[in-house]
Amino acid sequence: MEELQDAAFAAEYINSAVEENDSEFLVHALNDVAKANGMSKISDESGINRQALYKMLSENGNPSYKSIVKILEALGLELQVRLKKVC
Repeated sequence: MEELQDAAFAAEYINSAVEENDSEFLVHALNDVAKANGMSKISDESGINRQALYKMLSENGNPSYKSIVKILEALGLELQVRLKKVC
């Protein structure tokens, strides 16, 4: 879990969830990274109530796009779009 405190490692982990095109995995990855970096800190820096943060990143959570962007920003990360790799 300690390696998830490293922004580059956390970005790779979250990107792997995005590449899998699995929203549950994405929420799980965001939860793991947020917990590793401190939910209180992420709550404070994102402006999202801590209880709401726990709920949206829970197993049944469904964070909005706006919330995901706020969480990523609190982690020092940003959302990026790139061309899809064609095999």
